[in-house]
Amino acid sequence: MNSLVELAGLLVVLGVGLFIIMALLSPFESLGWWAGWSKRSLDRELAGAERELLQAGLSGRPAPAVQLSPFLGVYLVYLRGIATAEAAPSRREQGFLDALAEYLPGSTCVADVFPYSATNTPLTAERAFARLYRLLSRARERYRNSLFSLIFIVHNLFQVGVSGDRRYGPIYNAGMAREIARSLVRHGYTAESQGPIWVLGWSGAGQIAVGAAQYLHQLFHAQVYVVSIGGVILDEPGIAEIAHLYHLEGSRDSFPRLGDVLSPGRWPIIKRSAWNRALDEGRITFVDPGPMRHTGGRDYFDHQAVLPDGKSYARRTAQVIAEIIRDEFEPHQASLTSMD
Repeated sequence: MNSLVELAGLLVVLGVGLFIIMALLSPFESLGWWAGWSKRSLDRELAGAERELLQAGLSGRPAPAVQLSPFLGVYLVYLRGIATAEAAPSRREQGFLDALAEYLPGSTCVADVFPYSATNTPLTAERAFARLYRLLSRARERYRNSLFSLIFIVHNLFQVGVSGDRRYGPIYNAGMAREIARSLVRHGYTAESQGPIWVLGWSGAGQIAVGAAQYLHQLFHAQVYVVSIGGVILDEPGIAEIAHLYHLEGSRDSFPRLGDVLSPGRWPIIKRSAWNRALDEGRITFVDPGPMRHTGGRDYFDHQAVLPDGKSYARRTAQVIAEIIRDEFEPHQASLTSMD
């Protein structure tokens, strides 16, 4: 019995120690990326990135095949939730993205950016603890136990905090925007087209989507929209640069309300905060997609549970987002009430 107590105590100490180490190291990846700029200003670095992207967009890329679809010029960027170690969507998320593609034929979805790294480096890639992360990722897949996701959640939550920090956030968010921009260009987006960009962020990636949107707008001079899927969003100054924020919050999802508690700028008494100014300007819309939970079944990406109308939760989420995009893209047309 004593040995079990000692083992439990040792695991607690190791867990707390790991938690502290991750908290202390969380800003260093962004700061290391920043140090590589040789003290150049953020504006100058973004100007260089803009030239790089413009050249890539004009590098003789073959034109896409002509399609008779109004959504041919719509580019979507999907950023995963905090319980992930890789950029590639899970099977559930991919099913949701496939449904969204059905609703928006001809649109392009970019889903290869890891949102919890300013350099787009997944936890299982070239990192000091990559071997440990790979072991945990395999264990999670084998035993399907959410406890193995805890270390991913802790790491990624700290990165969300860095994104929302007024000191480190601009560095992190600019790096994230640059990686998203590079991926957009790889998928055919041309810098001179200035077509609308939609960034979809699930859970903690909602904050990162808003933070990166400001710099995406500066890089491409395009309208950038953000769709937060159960996202936790802080009082992010970059919200002033985005065209509109649509915040999806299921009626059974209490996780997004952490943003209300953790960020004083979202409190109604702080009238001049970026968040409250955007609210006053009508650039934030709250959307209830249905009785979705944050995760763990009957959530936004559940393909098994169905609503009274027969649609799965995942398909309903895809339909709501498609309606939002169509209403922005074609404001004088009816919304997608009869898509199925």
